[in-house]
Amino acid sequence: MTFAWGSVTHQDMTEDAILSVTLRLFAEMPHPKGKRIQEEDFKDRTLLADDIFAAFFGPEVSAKRFRGAIAQVASANAAMDFLNTTRDDPVLHFDSELIHSANAWLLQARKEVLQAVRSEQYDIAREKLGQLLHTLQDFYSHSNWVELGHRHIHPHLLKPGREIKSIAEADTQTCSSCPYWTCEGNLVESLATKGLLTTGYYGTKPEKPKGKCSHGGTFDDSRYRDPHGGINKDSSSFLFSPHHYLHSEAAALAQEASTHFLEMLWRDIGNKQFMRLLDISPATGLSFVVDTTGSMGEEINAAKSQARKIIHSRRGTLQEPDFYLLVPFNDPDFGPMLKTSDPEKFWELLDTIHPLGGKDEPEMCLSALELALQNSPPYSEIFVFTDASAKDAHLKNSVEALIQEQKCKVTFLITEDPSRTRVKRETLAPDRFNLYIDLAHSSGGQIIFTNNENIRRVAEVIGESSVSSVTLFNHQNGAIFSLQDSHKRTRRQATKQEVHPFWIDSLVDKVVMTIQGSAQRSTLDRGPLAEIQSIGGIYRVLLLSPVRPGEWTLTLHPIGNYSVHIQGQSTLDFLHYFAVPVDGRHPGLLKMDSSPIEGLPVYLVVMATGLSQPESGSVQLEAVNLAGKTGSLGEMRLQRDSNKTDLFVAKLPPSLLANGSFTVILRGVDSEGRKVERAAPQVATMAGSLLELSRDTPVFPGKPVSIAWKLTNPGSLKQYGLKASSVPQLPVNISSSRLKLGLNKTATGQITLQVPGAAVPGSVITITMQASSLHAAGDPTFAHIHLLVMPPPPVHNLSLPFCNASWVSGFCGPSKLQCHAGHWTATLRIWDKAGVRSVQAEGGAVVPHQADGPAESVRYTSDCCLQEATLVVTNRLGEKYRCRVEAPPEVPGKVVGSTLPEIPNRGADAVIATWWQVLVAFLVTCSAL
Repeated sequence: MTFAWGSVTHQDMTEDAILSVTLRLFAEMPHPKGKRIQEEDFKDRTLLADDIFAAFFGPEVSAKRFRGAIAQVASANAAMDFLNTTRDDPVLHFDSELIHSANAWLLQARKEVLQAVRSEQYDIAREKLGQLLHTLQDFYSHSNWVELGHRHIHPHLLKPGREIKSIAEADTQTCSSCPYWTCEGNLVESLATKGLLTTGYYGTKPEKPKGKCSHGGTFDDSRYRDPHGGINKDSSSFLFSPHHYLHSEAAALAQEASTHFLEMLWRDIGNKQFMRLLDISPATGLSFVVDTTGSMGEEINAAKSQARKIIHSRRGTLQEPDFYLLVPFNDPDFGPMLKTSDPEKFWELLDTIHPLGGKDEPEMCLSALELALQNSPPYSEIFVFTDASAKDAHLKNSVEALIQEQKCKVTFLITEDPSRTRVKRETLAPDRFNLYIDLAHSSGGQIIFTNNENIRRVAEVIGESSVSSVTLFNHQNGAIFSLQDSHKRTRRQATKQEVHPFWIDSLVDKVVMTIQGSAQRSTLDRGPLAEIQSIGGIYRVLLLSPVRPGEWTLTLHPIGNYSVHIQGQSTLDFLHYFAVPVDGRHPGLLKMDSSPIEGLPVYLVVMATGLSQPESGSVQLEAVNLAGKTGSLGEMRLQRDSNKTDLFVAKLPPSLLANGSFTVILRGVDSEGRKVERAAPQVATMAGSLLELSRDTPVFPGKPVSIAWKLTNPGSLKQYGLKASSVPQLPVNISSSRLKLGLNKTATGQITLQVPGAAVPGSVITITMQASSLHAAGDPTFAHIHLLVMPPPPVHNLSLPFCNASWVSGFCGPSKLQCHAGHWTATLRIWDKAGVRSVQAEGGAVVPHQADGPAESVRYTSDCCLQEATLVVTNRLGEKYRCRVEAPPEVPGKVVGSTLPEIPNRGADAVIATWWQVLVAFLVTCSAL
């Protein structure tokens, strides 16, 4: 999130555009209850996700997943100003007059969004959509479009087959100097007269040429170079934006352009895929991870039974799952991952699963779970069916990192039946399921032990999975509480009374308690407050509606270890993420995909859902408490965002230590002053290092891919071991396998791999990097990145020139002995539809390039000892080609200076030169790398 200071931010524009198009979508769709939403009903109102969601689906339905999808798009948008690989790239911000290249990047990003949507890779689509909207919005605040008098969006921007024309060329002066914070009239008049577009230069990469405009503002060093000042309209503050007085107009056009693009995207992909892209659904998906070994017949049948029941009962309703996912596993195999949005196709896939072989344990459970987490959308619930422990326990930390990143719940249904065909239980470790217990606890899911006789009834818990589920209480007494343990108890064992108070507020309904382990059996099946169901050694307590708000007490007489899980339904809930402050052109908080990091100033950002609903009354959210294993680790007051009524921020206390875990609990009061609490399902764990992955080019079949990594150590000196892997398994190389980092030091490097030529467009390669401290205690740090394989780009005819010389000067005499004294310089114009990423002298240094109207120009200088050079041009698709340049001919007594004709369209006739052009003696040839 960006610090706004009263301005309209990228997040504001993005969220408002999404809500506007969603409202229009709802207005055109048949209403589930027969009535239609009217856009006029929301006129002159601040659009809120909860309001329009409730208007269409009803007030009892949670907009949590929708809010999460909006936040994912908005966070990806904001990160463009914060991440090292994007914050200073002028193309991604319409800076440095690279208008042609920036529009080409937008068109490529649009292709990636469409490919991801059509491949049902909605997470990737949301990330790319946020990036695209950022660049699109920057055009209006970084260019002179508004100053040219335009009050409508650019008709050719981000339009396939259209070109943006009338761009100021390299030798066109665009700004005059402005010595003040506010710069009015600093754009030269000829721009308006000719209708020429320009944008400002930011920083020193590339360096601002003479006569060009700066971006301007406190953080822009280029404003000190003549002409001084700047033209950006990013904010309403003169400290950050010299053209701050036009901020409202630029922001309005940027939001209009965002809304227009989203509506065109909706029309392109249709209602169903657009709704899935933005999780516009009150339902959750259905995700199964199933052990398929020979002893699992009943569990597989139970999974099939529940799936069939859910498919039939929810088809055509608001609760129909929007995706289905299945990952089978055994030993030594796991997968493949099967994912579809078609319920009948899912049933066909599930019906092919049968128990085969494998009468021993353990199995590849965590490998399968990891694959499910990598392919499940955020806030999903995954159900794991098994009767065996995990053979791949070393993946625990990686799985936990994915759980925290994806905010997924994992529920294990474990059968323990001595009559089954597994190896006799007496030969197995009694604590073999502790790993599953830990994962269920840290994810906010459940672990349910049952047997062959009761698995079908226990599996009904799957049908209770809901977006509106909130956890009210969770308690685990002891690490082992299997049915087999309870069978060994005797009535002579003494029991003690244990009391568990818990709070139910006025906004909660449909409360269910699950109690399992060794507890004395209740003699009642139904009382004045609840109905009690007994399923083997599991008790299910369903509180009768209406549930009375206030403090409740659960009294148990346990014989041994046991667990209690209490959940209810409520639209009042919250999403959260951790963020670190970042300086730059837009200071703000950068969302972290990882856990909070010890030693860094970390903030908690809270997005409340359901606050605006009538049943929420006037709930006032006041604080967040960090609940550790032994008590509170601190309580922080919430600060409400100035632009949003449901967005809050709190700074974490610096005393939190690495590997310490805590649960985020949101606290407030209702309209009658009674306590309201919500706990995040997932447990957060402090990490000791920050690991980030990024890439800046598309991924194509048969091409190499490079991923940048960055590791930051905010603590004491550490030695790290680094590893990288991919799914599917491919040879992966990492630039360093070991390194040493001191306090607040950072290391960077590259992960490289070759995409198989047979890779199918739309498929995904997931890269995981692990950084482990070699000597200090503590869990490793993980980072993940998903690479979407795109269709190969069109094959260009690289035998035709992409570049030509527009100017050459200098003199090299006949004597080679004094060659260092003479110099020659050439200016090269390069046309590339994808835009130029870099130009480098082969075997030498990077050569700066700058915008030059619809092309880009390179100025190359050498002494006369080197009278020819090869420049390697890399475009923004990662394609490379060579341009060879030669020094001017020896013309005694004079300096050569000439201009060659421009070649904007590379036809065969364009390379024919007259004899005097050849005499100018500047040769440029191109060849593909």
